[in-house]
Amino acid sequence: MIRYSPAPPLDAAIDCIWLSQRREHYQHWEHMLPSGKAQLVIPLHDTPIHWAAPGSKVEWHSWARGVVHGPQSRYYLAGPKPPGVVVGASFRVGMAAAILGVSLDELRDRHVSIEELWGYRGHELHDRLASIREPMDVCRALEAELIARIRRPLLIHPAVAYALRPEGLGTPRVEEIQRRTGYSPRHFIELFHSAVGLTPKHFYRVQRFSSTLARLARGSSDGGAKLADVAFAAGYADQAHFSREFRELAGVAPSAYCPPAANSEHHHVVTPGKKASRLVRRQE
Repeated sequence: MIRYSPAPPLDAAIDCIWLSQRREHYQHWEHMLPSGKAQLVIPLHDTPIHWAAPGSKVEWHSWARGVVHGPQSRYYLAGPKPPGVVVGASFRVGMAAAILGVSLDELRDRHVSIEELWGYRGHELHDRLASIREPMDVCRALEAELIARIRRPLLIHPAVAYALRPEGLGTPRVEEIQRRTGYSPRHFIELFHSAVGLTPKHFYRVQRFSSTLARLARGSSDGGAKLADVAFAAGYADQAHFSREFRELAGVAPSAYCPPAANSEHHHVVTPGKKASRLVRRQE
């Protein structure tokens, strides 16, 4: 795994660029948990990768060569993964439109192929990255491509920037933040939704939920974290409130949460079942 923060000016829009190499078939499927961010993922192979929306009836879809995962309002399902190299970028909240060229509210809960988003240039980008042998050279080539796609000025609307200040993310009252921006409730929500892809209220819910995942993921490797303490630290009313929110956003109870590693807190591993086994056979 390679993970690094890009140089200016790209660092204003991209949180990190990463590359991973999987040597064996990954048999499990996962709940991919919401973070409030958009993600660009480009596998350097042509094997389809499967995903499904949450629900009582799982309907699998597939994509290949590259995809943009828009901001997710809750988890989605990712199927077993083939071996190979995958490169990608994690966008900063509110900044993806400056590179993707599309409003983020159009990408909410969607998984859009890079060919649908960028046409033949998306196809060409995949082939160009796949032809490069050295991992860091792949990352640098993706970094150069994203820099070339920046739409200037690389700015976020002041009202949205104010709402996304680190010291403001823990504020439970959206109405207070909106009032301080000077915009009407409707206009503020429209500005925020267009830039971030989620409404302010739901975004703050996702951020509060995300703040619990790192602590829970670390706890799974060092003996556990008390759910009541985690709930209190994140600002939930009580443990029952925390559990309800966690089930809605992650699809499982916090006590059943199973990240593959302490630094992969936005993944929940599901033991392979019949549906996953059919996907494995299909990919083989």
